[in-house]
Amino acid sequence: MFIKKLIGLSLLSLSVGAACTEAPMTSEEMSEDEQLMSEDIEFGQGGEALCANGDGVNSAMAALAVAAAKELGRWNPTVDFAPGTGAPWHTTLTATGKNLCADKKCWNTQAILDLQKAPPNSVKFGNIVLNSNNLISTLTARWNEQKNCELRGGTGDTNCTAEAHKLTFTKAAPGACDTIFTFDAKNTTGGTLKNPAQLKNKLMFVGYPSNPYLAFSSTGTTVSVDPTYGLNPDGSTSTGSSTAACTKVSATSIVGAACTCNAVSGKFAVSTWSPVTYTCK
Repeated sequence: MFIKKLIGLSLLSLSVGAACTEAPMTSEEMSEDEQLMSEDIEFGQGGEALCANGDGVNSAMAALAVAAAKELGRWNPTVDFAPGTGAPWHTTLTATGKNLCADKKCWNTQAILDLQKAPPNSVKFGNIVLNSNNLISTLTARWNEQKNCELRGGTGDTNCTAEAHKLTFTKAAPGACDTIFTFDAKNTTGGTLKNPAQLKNKLMFVGYPSNPYLAFSSTGTTVSVDPTYGLNPDGSTSTGSSTAACTKVSATSIVGAACTCNAVSGKFAVSTWSPVTYTCK
């Protein structure tokens, strides 16, 4: 998909889809009018194109942005995350990052990072199979790009500065691909950000601007993200008593719960790589 709507003077949207197949246009390829039109298309007949997910990496990174906003309350990737410095090269949470979370573990954020350890062909987002090796290399490369950008300094859109901020989860609602998570965006003292549009500069870590799931705009006091269902609490869909998700994270055990994956019924089983990640089998 395309981080699609609303943050700047008011709203940012990182959109992440699960079951689409066509490659979307990047924000650089679209005029401003076309981007505004695409928001309407996402909710209509053109939704599939804008929810394209390739090898699953883009949607996993967008879900990481949601988890960080929800648990750490900010986007400060070069402080809260660290790239692997040796095999297996996994990106990890720092002690500073963990300390921001209520449980001091950041269980949801950690669950998404743990996807780096998933065996081949074990994680599905709808009909998309996650390539965990690509997730490892992309997260490492993107973290380094973020760090190098921030080291350049300066002001404006050509660097990676942004105001110190606090993101607070407010609601989840149906979105183009699944569920839009909305957060209040304030400065650290609870006041209004002077330039919320600059928060996009902290999203290079999750693929901005080339990640087709990230399309930035802004309107003032909130930010919204629409990730692949199942990877963030409140982000899965249900059909009756069955959860429609191939992969789901949960802080409480859902072993044996009914699920459907690509219209095939099954039951959730705990994964071999994370105690809070479940796959529909």
